[in-house]
Amino acid sequence: MWEENRYFWVVLCKNRWFHIRESLSLNYRQRIPLAETDSVTACPIGNTTFNVRCDKCGKEYSYRASDVLKFELEAPDSFTPHPLFAEGGTDSPAVVEHKTAQD
Repeated sequence: MWEENRYFWVVLCKNRWFHIRESLSLNYRQRIPLAETDSVTACPIGNTTFNVRCDKCGKEYSYRASDVLKFELEAPDSFTPHPLFAEGGTDSPAVVEHKTAQD
């Protein structure tokens, strides 16, 4: 039997207290999908900082590339990819490039 697995790049909402109260579980973390991917592709963003707004709590927080995780999810009802993951997405004002000393 073939099963379609859908993977998404996600970040975990930093407004933990809101989501803990909503789910009644201390271990619950709200996943915010950023873009669809597959099971083998590496994260396409580099050393950047970007903002993401949670659809459930409405808060916007800043995330780093190291905060991005790959997770298997059911496709959200109304999903639009984060501008950072669209082609040419680094033009967004919510994206900040960080240069290292080696650049």
